[in-house]
Amino acid sequence: MPAGSQGHGEVQFEEAKLEEANVHFLGGEQPKGVSPQDLSGFGWTYRHDWGLRNGWWILNLTSNSFGPNTRAYVSISEGPTSSGGKFIGNARYQVFNVAPDSGVVSIRVFIDWSSPIGLVVDYLFVNP
Repeated sequence: MPAGSQGHGEVQFEEAKLEEANVHFLGGEQPKGVSPQDLSGFGWTYRHDWGLRNGWWILNLTSNSFGPNTRAYVSISEGPTSSGGKFIGNARYQVFNVAPDSGVVSIRVFIDWSSPIGLVVDYLFVNP
């Protein structure tokens, strides 16, 4: 466990359904007739506000477009700002694991802060 992680309790779990209206496709516009479930060889980004958190969390983002071969890349930070962005405060945010599987991408994170604060996660997905 990272320094300062003692006293934050057990790992907690939560699941959220991907909101397709917030999916952004790489390379400009979404190809006509293609939905996230149909993607093959395309990449896309997604930002999810997981709300107030601290300590250890395993967060499961669900979507029919995820499979065991999905490539998932994750960036976490404090937020959201009034414009929906992220910022660097005094808390340390760490990503430990990213694990795509059928219908889910799970991440293990640690927020080193004594009380719950905002967690915003940016995802980059590529389905080969």
